[in-house]
Amino acid sequence: MFKDFPHSSHRRLLALLPPPPGRVLDVGTAGGYMGVALTARGYTVVGIEADSAAARAAAPAYTALYHADVTTRPVLAQAPFDVVLLADVLEHLPDPAATLAWAVGLLAAGGRVLVSVPNVAFISVRLGLLVGRFQYRPRGILDRTHLRFYTRRSLVQEIRSAGLQPQRVLGVPPPLPLVFAATARWPGRVLLEAAALAARLWPQLFAYQFVVEATR
Repeated sequence: MFKDFPHSSHRRLLALLPPPPGRVLDVGTAGGYMGVALTARGYTVVGIEADSAAARAAAPAYTALYHADVTTRPVLAQAPFDVVLLADVLEHLPDPAATLAWAVGLLAAGGRVLVSVPNVAFISVRLGLLVGRFQYRPRGILDRTHLRFYTRRSLVQEIRSAGLQPQRVLGVPPPLPLVFAATARWPGRVLLEAAALAARLWPQLFAYQFVVEATR
């Protein structure tokens, strides 16, 4: 689902893109919501998706879509790319560093990698640990499909180990409008703005996710 509300990780990622036109690789397309948003902005978009049903649903949103597992590091005829987008992907991979290194090899000169991941040091997880709870859930930071967990520091280290230099590391507040729709508009939005301010000032504690822009 495309998170189309103020301060969402998807809006943050789109804001970090260079001006169109450009070639974007969307890794882990799911149903294609980022492909739709990128194409509407004038980019040429190629996708990769491992799930066959999701790949079929997403295909119309992309110039080309590969039904493939990124851990196999497929060869892409459309490379090089101006942007490789890894939105909520790294935490699902057994070897994220290898995928990041593969992404680096797909970049055009001056290209960038954009990443978003959950913050396992978010305050709610810390409080849970304080009372001995680390419970997997159907979604969110402790999604039961997550294989890796990141703090701000460990994410930056992982990105640097792939030969990339983080240019911006942004803290994203919790997606309150998905739970309380009224927080996407005023006056309820004051709560979302307060959460966004906290995520910016104390990202290690109050960022629900991190969004990173990195270059070679």
